[in-house]
Amino acid sequence: METGKLKFFKDYKKEIKSAINDVKVIYTDLDGTLLNNKGCLIKDDEDNYFFDAVKQLKNLADKSIDVVLVSGRNKMQLKYNAQMMNLKNYIAELGSEVVYDLGKEVHTTYDKTRQKYDFASLGPDLEAVAGLLKNEFPLQIEYNADWNRYRSTNVLFLGEIDLDRANKLLKQHGYEDWGIINNGPTALYATNLNVNKVYFYNLMPKGVDKSSGVKLDKKLRHLEKKNCIALGDSLEDLKMAGEVSHFFLMNNNFHDEKDVLEALPQYNNVYISESKMNRGWAEVISYLFN
Repeated sequence: METGKLKFFKDYKKEIKSAINDVKVIYTDLDGTLLNNKGCLIKDDEDNYFFDAVKQLKNLADKSIDVVLVSGRNKMQLKYNAQMMNLKNYIAELGSEVVYDLGKEVHTTYDKTRQKYDFASLGPDLEAVAGLLKNEFPLQIEYNADWNRYRSTNVLFLGEIDLDRANKLLKQHGYEDWGIINNGPTALYATNLNVNKVYFYNLMPKGVDKSSGVKLDKKLRHLEKKNCIALGDSLEDLKMAGEVSHFFLMNNNFHDEKDVLEALPQYNNVYISESKMNRGWAEVISYLFN
């Protein structure tokens, strides 16, 4: 996608602000969006202290706008994240579960009874898939049980691999109902992999993504597109754009991410921040809601 065709928030912010007069919910990714790439809310991507995102959370609470965390993290992890930010609702495991009131009510976005494999139990099915991927991509992908405790649906891997090759491999070995997706770069975990950049990869049931969770939440709470905006930094986050009025992509060197660039032309409601990560998040929110 040519740079000239990209929409930057700074060029449209007055127009957007006048259009979003009925926002009730803000869906936001965590790592690389509301947080920096090390999972920190109060430091920016250059490791400087930064408190504007926290100030905006208070501002949104004062306006009774619900901030919903949408993440690859499991619902137990997100409960603690939400409590620290004085939030109550979140969408866990890349759209698999919609959770209200810190876990008092949980809705699943797909039919678990139709799944042949239960990878989240960390049993032999998962070991078989992990073995396939490690053999195909030596020193390029890693799985650790500690990253995957208490998950209900997906499994987290880290690395840098060819996703087309990985998904063809899964299909060849009978796992055609599952896929490996890229949930963006991270510096949250240390690895010994021989890669240029470390990405979050998730083994997911096909057809489930972050937009699945947003769609179900909208249905359950009788929300319309005009009531919702979203922010994120990855291809998986971009999928939420189809369910909201406006989507804001954090300017985290997105030109280096081929999958993001290829997906951008599918949407006409995506606007790119000037700043990175939580600075970009605060840039958008502070202008639109002050």
